[in-house]
Amino acid sequence: MLGIFGRKKSRKEAVAAQQWESLRTSARQLGPDFHVVQVAEVYQRARNGSKAYVIWAESGARQDTWFEGWAPQPGSHVLLRGSVGYGPHNNTPKVLYVGSGGIHSTASAGARSAWERQQGRQA
Repeated sequence: MLGIFGRKKSRKEAVAAQQWESLRTSARQLGPDFHVVQVAEVYQRARNGSKAYVIWAESGARQDTWFEGWAPQPGSHVLLRGSVGYGPHNNTPKVLYVGSGGIHSTASAGARSAWERQQGRQA
């Protein structure tokens, strides 16, 4: 019985690692306007979108973000395209605005760490 749970976990880990690899590959193919972020915290949900803090995969920087028409899952990774502008809701000069068409794809919360573990095993 324990072997069944181990195989399920390893399949789940492989799927998560593949999600991260897919985000990375897509980001390279789509060009410099697309970026991978991790949703650190969703702090407000509204009828027309969500306010969240994201962490940029490239730099580790944290940024206030408005997702129009979408409620991201905390911890998830998102490949997106957006623009930066003034945020009047909290007087922030550099809010990342992600329009309804700005989400390209997503990956589960554990995708990056699963990919890193997989890379470590292959090394």
